[in-house]
Amino acid sequence: MQRFQFRLERVLKWQERACRIEEEKLRQAAAEVAETDEKLALLAAQRASIEQEFSTQALLAPPDLRALAEYRKKVVGDRQALDRERQTRTAAVEAQRGRVLAERRKREVIEKLRERAMQEYTRAADREMETLSHESYVANWVNQSRLGR
Repeated sequence: MQRFQFRLERVLKWQERACRIEEEKLRQAAAEVAETDEKLALLAAQRASIEQEFSTQALLAPPDLRALAEYRKKVVGDRQALDRERQTRTAAVEAQRGRVLAERRKREVIEKLRERAMQEYTRAADREMETLSHESYVANWVNQSRLGR
């Protein structure tokens, strides 16, 4: 009997490669979300530090108050921009997750086809082995009968 050979093996390998590529894109997109989260945390820490610094001063001069007000406006704008960036990147992660799932499903379909082909091959090999065994037994029995006469 010939050894098992799956006719769609190259397709399966290609699909596995496509799946790995999409998974890597997902990891990159998730890393971008984490990067945005780090920026947001850094912005919050900087703001808290500045607010703490200003709150410890007894009297603030008008230019200092204007600078603090401008800083607060800038922080609000930066925070909104980072929030939008995070939403965009999170949406990209979700879209990429969908692509990964689609590629995995395609790969699983081909793997199931491979399993079925392997089961068919195994059944055929078992039948062939049984037939050979039966033929060998019969041939041996015939030879024994001839010798015994």
